[in-house]
Amino acid sequence: MRLVSLVPLLCGLAVVAQGGLNRRFAGQWGLLSAVLVNMVVATVAIFAAYMVARSVPGFWPEASPTEDHFSGFTPWHLVPGLCGVVIVLGMPWAIGRLGAVQSVLLLIAAQLATSLVWDAMVEGRPATLARVVGSALAFTGAAIAVWKG
Repeated sequence: MRLVSLVPLLCGLAVVAQGGLNRRFAGQWGLLSAVLVNMVVATVAIFAAYMVARSVPGFWPEASPTEDHFSGFTPWHLVPGLCGVVIVLGMPWAIGRLGAVQSVLLLIAAQLATSLVWDAMVEGRPATLARVVGSALAFTGAAIAVWKG
């Protein structure tokens, strides 16, 4: 297994941990307050990473800004941040109502369907039979777990 394969695994762990912990913190402070703290921490952390990438050339070339960073800004550049808010706010809410397993299975099912379309339409990677069947199996598993949940 390539080392880069560990990154999505870490992201999967992070989605469950973030959603579950925010759900617990929501019981203390309310969901919006818990998410606000989450986003403040994320902002500070990404600002620190940005400053390191800018000040240490070669540290993380893909993350380092180009000379004309932030040029050509459009409203589309706001969409990923809004998606982050949906994830950070939606997952704890769903976990509280469905449980972590069902919430994450539905999340994965939606990710698989969206990924097939994204790869085909944006990345130019066709939806092969193996990808479609594998995604359909995972989607079916999610549906069974939610239905029988």
